[in-house]
Amino acid sequence: MGLGDVYKRQLFTFENWEEIKKKYYREIKYYRTLRPYIRGATDYGLIQKLIEENKSIKNQEEFDNYRKTVKFDFEDYEKEFYKERERLQNIDYRAWFNLEPPYPKVIEGIKKLLEEGTKIVIATSNRRKAIARSFTPEYFGFTIEPEGILDKRYGEDKSEQMKQIVKLYNVKFEEIYFVDDQVSHLIQTRPLGVKVILASWSYATDIQKEEARKQNISIIEREEDFYPMI
Repeated sequence: MGLGDVYKRQLFTFENWEEIKKKYYREIKYYRTLRPYIRGATDYGLIQKLIEENKSIKNQEEFDNYRKTVKFDFEDYEKEFYKERERLQNIDYRAWFNLEPPYPKVIEGIKKLLEEGTKIVIATSNRRKAIARSFTPEYFGFTIEPEGILDKRYGEDKSEQMKQIVKLYNVKFEEIYFVDDQVSHLIQTRPLGVKVILASWSYATDIQKEEARKQNISIIEREEDFYPMI
């Protein structure tokens, strides 16, 4: 049974999530091995398709090649993805937020940086509307104004978001520290002069960390090292 069968037969609710996790733990475990290769919302659909096909993916290159060859309605999937996310958020935003809790030491580090006057900007492939509410005292315990969240409207390539940061805040690329758990995003932005850092406490794989080392990209090994390194 593929993960798609889960969605067809049993609609996710906050009440049945623990039951679904236990019943389909193999599919969810496989999903987590594929999660590091995601760059945008449509990639979740590709992961679902990979699980349904029981197809093995070993690295980012294989994932990207699969994306180029597969027949998949990316535009419709993206619309449905955000429609479903908004539905869940409208039902209970706190419950949605708690599905994937933040890393406490990272949150603590961000708070310290903000208290010290450091400007924090969120560069995301998500939609600003979908996540802006999280960056408030009620959820993360600090505030990032919506205009400080640069979303997918600036492009899937994070280098475009870095260029926008330079324009908005009148800074140099060399003054930007960009932390991400997707090494391909760091490789995109490094030629600009941005100081790029891989967050290995999240979804980064050993292969991605090895690629970061080859590219001389700094790695934060543990979440508690976030503040000291930055």
